[in-house]
Amino acid sequence: MTYRRSGKEAQESAKTTDRQKAERLLTKRLGAVGQPNFVDPRAAERLTFAHLAAMIESDYRTNGKRWRPAKRSVDALRAMFGLDRALHITADRIAAYAAARLAAGKKPATINRELSALRRMFNLAIRAGRLAGRPHIQLLAERNTREGFVDPPTFTRLLAALRALDAPDVADAAEFAYLTCLRRGNALGAVWSWFTLRIDGGTVTGGSVRLPGAVTKNKKPLPLVLTGQLLALVARRWTLRVPECPFVFHRNGQEIRDFRATWAAACEAVGLPGLLFHDLRRSAARNYRRAGVTEEVIMRIGGWKTPSMFARYNVVDERDLAEAATRLSGFLEEASSVAPTIIPLARRARRAGAGPAVNLQLTDNRADFGVAAPPAGTVSY
Repeated sequence: MTYRRSGKEAQESAKTTDRQKAERLLTKRLGAVGQPNFVDPRAAERLTFAHLAAMIESDYRTNGKRWRPAKRSVDALRAMFGLDRALHITADRIAAYAAARLAAGKKPATINRELSALRRMFNLAIRAGRLAGRPHIQLLAERNTREGFVDPPTFTRLLAALRALDAPDVADAAEFAYLTCLRRGNALGAVWSWFTLRIDGGTVTGGSVRLPGAVTKNKKPLPLVLTGQLLALVARRWTLRVPECPFVFHRNGQEIRDFRATWAAACEAVGLPGLLFHDLRRSAARNYRRAGVTEEVIMRIGGWKTPSMFARYNVVDERDLAEAATRLSGFLEEASSVAPTIIPLARRARRAGAGPAVNLQLTDNRADFGVAAPPAGTVSY
């Protein structure tokens, strides 16, 4: 097939030996070649997985998003599709990839992050005019109700265990997340430029922190006032700041990254094996709720957009249900001991003694407004 695009001659194979099919394809191509979103099939054929990976990395870095978590997903995809052209990554192969990852013991949430990265890569290529479309990418069903929690007394022991393992900076970051409902990335990535502090004699006496929308999951700024334990924590970190390091929580001036072994050891020491750092976020939400803070305010602090998203964190546990049952029992017991306020009619009659019947005269005032009224009647009780 031969046609012209932007004044230049283009040729491509119809990939068929049937002349009629080739002519129909050429007609279709001639209809599309004048459209602004036309994609040169030859350019699309040359696009590889490596090009897609480069696009998503550039997108993350340009928009200031953390590349490290996404890189893990891209590296997992590269193991399967790294040598492929983009057009050869079909829906069937993507479904087979997901099945293979499940068989390898990966959780649906992990696989979905990888599939979402692949979908983003295709969308970026379409936006750049390198592809005309993308294959269907079906995400897996997730059982995403959150379950891990840590109560304040146990959390105090967890902080002590982290400090005993020579990880005071991790302990402070964990406390920050526990007090603010922040995600792991926001807590560890907190920088001093987010803070507005009042300092008296070198000591932080008040202030606030405002997370920019660029780093929050819902893309909305998140302001928090520094009071109580949160203020004491920030004041302590202020005394430990390193001038050349922008991070509030750091290891000798370096960003805190991998502390999985230390975290696992501390959790094991306090009887919470398998506790995730992210569990601190849902624990904080439950603490706010138990303190009497309304769900609306908790959602604002934690950045949850909808009640359904907040419900996934399952902040009501067995202890809350037991407390609710206890409160109900107490209410019913107290209410049952109070004398009734409604006395049955027959009982009232016996108490007052026999008396004459009570006649109620019923009238209708519709005639006052020019409306015919029925005859008045009498009802006796």
